[in-house]
Amino acid sequence: MPYVAVCDLIGPLAHFRKFYTNSSSLSYGFPPRTVLMGIVAAVLGWERDAYYEELGLQRARFAVVVKVPVRRIVQTVNYIRTKEEDLNRMKKLGAAKGTQVPLELLVPAGESPHLKFRMYFAHQDQELVKEWAARLKARRVHYPLYLGLTEFIAQARFLYEGEPKAIHLPGEEVAVNSVVNAAFLAKPLLKGDVALNREKAPLSFGPGRQLLPTASFIYEVASRPVPAILSCAAYTFSLPDGQETVAFMEGDLWDTTPTRMASAATA
Repeated sequence: MPYVAVCDLIGPLAHFRKFYTNSSSLSYGFPPRTVLMGIVAAVLGWERDAYYEELGLQRARFAVVVKVPVRRIVQTVNYIRTKEEDLNRMKKLGAAKGTQVPLELLVPAGESPHLKFRMYFAHQDQELVKEWAARLKARRVHYPLYLGLTEFIAQARFLYEGEPKAIHLPGEEVAVNSVVNAAFLAKPLLKGDVALNREKAPLSFGPGRQLLPTASFIYEVASRPVPAILSCAAYTFSLPDGQETVAFMEGDLWDTTPTRMASAATA
């Protein structure tokens, strides 16, 4: 059976820059897979650009749940140019030229004082998942964690490690709490008061931080479960605050052949 670790990423502000923005810095409404890769690497102390293969699409699995609805605001920030002539001017305590850029921020909507994104992590090497979970439980992260920008410091609260309680076969109707890769959404079932958002986000990096092909993701803007029929398996976990069903961004976990999935679902 697959082995998964779960934690909550909590902070007052977030900005996950969309890869295709230029003059204005727009944000995803959830941490994309590349950000989740960085969270794992930061906890374990892996250097920048050294973990793309180990946490790539073949080796690692991620899912994310937006636990607190987000509200978007735009603030104009001043960036200082860092060209050589500007740095020389700053060394002489002179004024440096600045550039004003609109920055889209995520803040909590409603009564919650903080954003909360629930992160699921699995890997072909289960010992790696256990080490990551142990560091979170002991609060021994190697590098500081943040929600997109270094100014937006985050806390990681460990929740669970172990196997799914149930595995739902592709083609079954299931209420999904997580962000869903649109490639695996066979049929959305728009029941009740549901408002969906769709965003195109990166999945991973190649050598030299080259951006690999992206994917479209769908999520419910008010953080409610979405009834759907998926072309991949979905997984239900029994967490301290209740049960939750997620679909991983890459599709199925490992060791989930139809026979094993059917037996797990009826266990």
